[in-house]
Amino acid sequence: MKTKSKKALSKIGIGTWTINKNSLKDEVEALNFYFENGINYIDVVLAYDNGAVIDVIAEFLKSINREDIFINAFITHGCKTIEDIDNQINFYLDKLQTDYLDCVTLHSPVCLGFSFTEYEKEITRLFDDKRFLNIGYSNLSPEQFEQVISHTAFFEGLYNLENKINEDNGIIDKCLKENIQFYAYQPLRRNRTAKQNYKELVSLAKKYNKTQNQILINWIIKHKGIYLLIKSSSKDHIKENIEALNFTMDESDYILLDKFRNVEFDKIPYTYNTNEEGKIRIDQIPNQPIGII
Repeated sequence: MKTKSKKALSKIGIGTWTINKNSLKDEVEALNFYFENGINYIDVVLAYDNGAVIDVIAEFLKSINREDIFINAFITHGCKTIEDIDNQINFYLDKLQTDYLDCVTLHSPVCLGFSFTEYEKEITRLFDDKRFLNIGYSNLSPEQFEQVISHTAFFEGLYNLENKINEDNGIIDKCLKENIQFYAYQPLRRNRTAKQNYKELVSLAKKYNKTQNQILINWIIKHKGIYLLIKSSSKDHIKENIEALNFTMDESDYILLDKFRNVEFDKIPYTYNTNEEGKIRIDQIPNQPIGII
């Protein structure tokens, strides 16, 4: 069932959190700049800004060939019944004016008003009607991931210098082993990692004459072997992010970042996809007020 993509996917994908419909022209221009520079993977999430983000992406899609972009649409909040899976898929198809989605990804089991097992059965059943070409998941526990690993083509999960849960729990290694494409969200922690000015990052940025964010992007993609999602409306920042792949660091420097741990983040009690008292959901961990935010 793992089909993935016939087109080569960009190692940097377009995150769409905080896209502003009120700045439609600027946002579409930024999306086109990504695309013109070889970025061809984009997330579409109904829950973002109550669906307004989809209007921006729909406008962007009018200016490009549909076959040239990979659209990953998320089953997200508001999925209260089994029928809502189908309803959300049809909503995306209608709003984006496309006959198919490249991938349909479950945002998190916490979004569901029914069991995760029921979702798995229904999404695999719907897969046969060809409205979407891949099945993806996000924010699963290792146990849930094992349950769906045979038919998962894409996994989006938390990963950055300070938040290595999906490496610690083995999900990233299994994705690499099983040919499941892992896309890391919040790889730069929305620029908050660089603001900490960790001595390791400061030193490497100086050594290679790069920004701290470029060091992080380079490490995640070229050394860890996973892809990542970044949101930016600034052409300068987009260009800076893409240029992060134009150099190679010494192996010892990559290993330095591999070994880095932030004890404060490591101590956070977390849960994967339920609301447990006293625990932080995994997707909210990078937003915790630690250090300079």
